[in-house]
Amino acid sequence: MYLIKSDLQLSIEQALLEALDFSQDASVITTACNQAVGQLRSYLSTKYDIDTELGKTAANRNEMLLMIAKDLAIYHIWTYVDPTSIPGARRDRYTAAIDYLKGAQLGTVVINITAAVTTYSPITGGSNNKRSNHY
Repeated sequence: MYLIKSDLQLSIEQALLEALDFSQDASVITTACNQAVGQLRSYLSTKYDIDTELGKTAANRNEMLLMIAKDLAIYHIWTYVDPTSIPGARRDRYTAAIDYLKGAQLGTVVINITAAVTTYSPITGGSNNKRSNHY
């Protein structure tokens, strides 16, 4: 998995992280991490080979995308607990992460991912073969 619970420990207090993970059967943290990865995939799949990046292990991940994934996941964890009590700083980081992903989607922000997807354009040019008319 691209993003796991231990990745979040540097971005949120351990006691708070444990308190937020209140579910025993289906982990709220695991669900939030999966949602964050899904958001990365949905925003970046048109420009980048994001599946290759999301398949990487802890040592090789893009640090910027990892930071964004953490911000998205922590925000989603808060929405499970109490959406009305999300700290302003956490809401701002989520908004900044979404803005960054939108910029990457539009091409105004470039992400350092080596395998870029070649874009397909359904519009092609061409003409008929040149004819030689002699009278």
